Parts: sequence; structure tokens; C-alpha cells
Amino acid sequence: MSSPPQLRLLQTSQVSPPSGTVSESTLPLTFFDVLWLQSGAVERVFFYRLPHSTSYFCASVLPDLKSSLSLALQQFYPLAGKIRRSPELDNDKYEICYVDGDSVSFTVAEYDADFDEVSGDHARDVGLLLPLLPRLSRSDDDSVAVLALQVTVFPNQGVAVGVAVHHAGCDGSSSMRFMFSWASTCAGPRSTAAMVAAPPVFDRSLVSVPRDLYTIFYRKFSKRAERVIHEAPPVATVIASFTLKGDHIRRLKELISAEAEATEGGGASLRCSTIMATYAYVWVCLINARAYGSDRTAHFIFAADCRGRLRPPLPAAYFGNCIGACFVEAKAGELLRENGVVAAAKAIGKTIEAFGDDPLRGVERWPERIKSIVPQQPLSVAGSPRFRVYDLDFGWGRPKKVVITSIMRSGAMSLAESREEEGGVEIGLVLPKHEMDQFGTCFSDGLSR
Repeated sequence: MSSPPQLRLLQTSQVSPPSGTVSESTLPLTFFDVLWLQSGAVERVFFYRLPHSTSYFCASVLPDLKSSLSLALQQFYPLAGKIRRSPELDNDKYEICYVDGDSVSFTVAEYDADFDEVSGDHARDVGLLLPLLPRLSRSDDDSVAVLALQVTVFPNQGVAVGVAVHHAGCDGSSSMRFMFSWASTCAGPRSTAAMVAAPPVFDRSLVSVPRDLYTIFYRKFSKRAERVIHEAPPVATVIASFTLKGDHIRRLKELISAEAEATEGGGASLRCSTIMATYAYVWVCLINARAYGSDRTAHFIFAADCRGRLRPPLPAAYFGNCIGACFVEAKAGELLRENGVVAAAKAIGKTIEAFGDDPLRGVERWPERIKSIVPQQPLSVAGSPRFRVYDLDFGWGRPKKVVITSIMRSGAMSLAESREEEGGVEIGLVLPKHEMDQFGTCFSDGLSR
């Protein structure tokens, strides 16, 4: 039996914005942020084909990677800071504090694993990915870093850029804007990225809500047991990716719209988006894989960006969290019948429509609903095709693979745009091996009909 691949740490350093370029500052957490205070890190790993030796990478590639990171942190300086309890305000107030010299942990390592095995789509042991993840440091005063990075060289094969961002610091929209700023700075004229990050907007006074939601959310979510940031994933689980091609999605949308129109007696057809079709199809396949009884209630939670939906709306470049929770439920029997994807899509569509009308409707009940649903294994979502993760180019070309590794702990499905074709969607899951096999069978069988 072959021994497991080994990781060798090469260096650990701290990268700061250029000295003297950023003033000391604090950003108070809003109610959107405090929801995630005990949730730890969102982790992504970006895999790039880069067939160079470790010595070449460290001598010729690494210096540009670190210098461009410093420049990107000058714009996105809160990521170099720490989340702490505010020393000057009430006990329940938290903030991101940055002082000159604050920095981001930057680890460089070498991994003797097979690059294609670790970065593939196929079901593989989650343990292969764990060595690629950086750790968020916690200080003696209980403040916690917002960002940590690890670059891992697969000698003469490729490189992995591991990113851990504390979710209370910002959401996926903000963290990916930072990543594009870093990558485009590193690549310079070599970049093929279509997306250029606008300067971040830090003004928290722009978040206008009619109630003291911060206190409500702090009291509810701070009572949960403190979670270890690098809590181990469940044993005997595998991670795999599945792709809905553009043609698959088109056919799903046509099926959902036609069936919905027929069941409504010829009324207005359901406007089915790509996201709605994807959510519905994955939810149905997962319920099949888990062999739910027909009377069991199946739950689905997904997040939606509130920036443009608040009144007044926030700029798209607002830095922080600004996502709302959408709750969907249905009897498993409805989802397991023939064309159960239509029932799933209709339930999801109603939730999306209500959210669009008022994203903060019932917001005070979010903590209780989340608390009651979590023990029932809800499907949830991490990432979005809108983030365009496969356009992230450091000058080495587009990623070969992007994995949201934090789904190992959360049990969420990850979403990204397809790398191979415009209009497709890539789905990532972590499941026990037998459930992954069942999911894969259901997923492929449904698309072949």
C-alpha cells in the first residue's frame, strides 16, 4: 500500500500593505456580518497548471505574487486586519481593526501528490485537499485574522493557491473582488481576466435597516458553541464535482416552464432561471441519494445578494457581508415523484419572488429558522456562477480547477460557472461515499432522459 502524499512547508511569512500607505482604521460589523461571527472561514483552492520546479517557482514567480498581494492589500486593507470585540463600545459590538503593520499570513509549501488526482472532478478523499488549506490565526486577546493564504507547489505539475477568509469579514462577492485585484496586479498585461475589480466601498453608514437587527442577531448567534475554525470534516466522506452543461440547463428550464404552465391550467408560465433550474435539479438528486421517506420535510437554504435590493441600495463594490437568507421546504414525496424537479423549482421560485419584493421580510426570525432547520440536513449553497472564479488569472492562465473546500464542514453544495463552456454550471459536493455514488447515478440518469 502506497504511503499518503506528504506536504513540506518551505516558508511562512507575513505580507502587509506597503508601509505608511494605510491609516489606522476600524470597520464596525453590521447585522449582516455578525450572523457569521462564529462560523469560521470560507476556503477556496485555485489550481493552476504550472509545470515548473519548486526552485524556479520560488525564485521567479513567488516574488511577484507577494509584491502584488501587498499592493492589493493596500486597497483591501481590512483583510490584513483582525476581527475583535470593540474596546470602546458595548460588549456586543465587534469590528475589523487595521493598524499600520498588520499583515496576512502567507505560507509556501511543496506537496508530492499527483496534481490531477487532487484537482480532478472525480470523487476523491477529502483528506487529499486538507494540506492545501491555510489557517486563520487567533491572538491572545481572542481577535481573529480575516485572511490567510497558502501557495502549494506540485513540482513540475502545478500550483494551488489556498484562501481562507473569515465570513464575518466579508461575503463571497467582496472576497472575489479582492482576488481579482490581486491576480490582475500580479499578471499585469499578461492577464486574460475580463473582470477588473472596482475600488471597494467601506462606508458602513450606507447599510440602512429599520430595526436594531445587530443586537437581535448577536444575541441569537453568539450563544452557539464556539466552532474551531479548522474543524475536521466528517470521516469517510468524498468530494466530487458535477457539471450541468448549457444544453442540460436549457432542457431543464423548458421542462419546468412547460410542466408548471400545464399544472396551472394554461396560466402564465414559470420564469425559470439558470440558478433556479440548477438548485431544483441538485436538490431532487440529493433527496434521492439520501433516500428520504415521502413524508419527511426536505429543507433548502440559499443566500441572495441584498446590495441592489436594499432601500437605498448599496454599491456593488460595498465591502462586507450583504446577503440574505432564503428558506425553501417541500415534502420529499413531492420531490421524488416523476418530474419532481418541477415541484422543487416552483417552491424555489416562490421564495425568490418573495425575496425580491422585500429581502428583509421576516429577518428577525432568521436565527430561529436556521437553528431549527440545521439538524434536519438542509441543502445549502456556497459560491455563485456570478463570481467568475475561472477568470482568475495571475498571469499563468485560467485555473484548471476551483474548489470551495469549506463545504467539507458545512455540507453545502458549491456553485461556479462551468470552465468548459459559457452557460454551464459546476456543482461541488461532499458526501459519504455511498451517497455520492447514488447522487452521481441520479444526476447522470436524469440528464440522459
